[in-house]
Amino acid sequence: MDSVVIGNGLLAKAFSKASVNNCLFFCSGVSNSSETRKEAFDREEALLRSSIIEHSNKCVVYFSSVSAPKVDSCYFNHKINMEKVIVENTKDYIIFRLPQVAGAVVNSTLLSYITQNIYLGNHFKVFKNATRTIVDIEDIVKVFELIYTQSNRKMTLNICPNYSFDPETLAQLISKNLGIEALYEVVNAGSPQTCELDNSIESQIISDFFYNQPRYLEKLVEKYVTQIISLL
Repeated sequence: MDSVVIGNGLLAKAFSKASVNNCLFFCSGVSNSSETRKEAFDREEALLRSSIIEHSNKCVVYFSSVSAPKVDSCYFNHKINMEKVIVENTKDYIIFRLPQVAGAVVNSTLLSYITQNIYLGNHFKVFKNATRTIVDIEDIVKVFELIYTQSNRKMTLNICPNYSFDPETLAQLISKNLGIEALYEVVNAGSPQTCELDNSIESQIISDFFYNQPRYLEKLVEKYVTQIISLL
């Protein structure tokens, strides 16, 4: 039975190529973590509920955030609420909690944001105390296919490459890749974004997938910086 993709962004385009059947990939809704408008959250919830009803025979796949259980904000509280809607109203689901996602896209995520600013010669700020993890959009699809075919479902999982970085390191890598000086100010602000794996079989599959991928951040820069610039 064919899968259905709701949405038209980076995740939606990637999962439209997934090789699994009978899934509802919900890739629509609020994407800006600074969003505070109740009507924006309500629209996503209404679409999610109606999609679940319309495709009740499919495995619902939802993309949340690794920060959702840890950060008290309108956006992350909304993510937790959407997770609950799925758990309470579906018979078959997989929820992926993601860190930052890398792909060929112009948006406000770190890889895209810093690439744009360096290429355009803009001054920007990086937070001294922040740490982040970025995962390749294509790897999210690959990990999903491993989990879906090898495991039982009805689960919520963090997707965590085994590394983290500070934004200044990313800025320096992009600057070197482009051969353009990065005009940034280091600000004494920010906080770590942690992404832990549990002891489940599924988390072991995730760990094994990323284990033999050295220079993960460097390879993301090499892969996507030129693609992002081509979209400007």
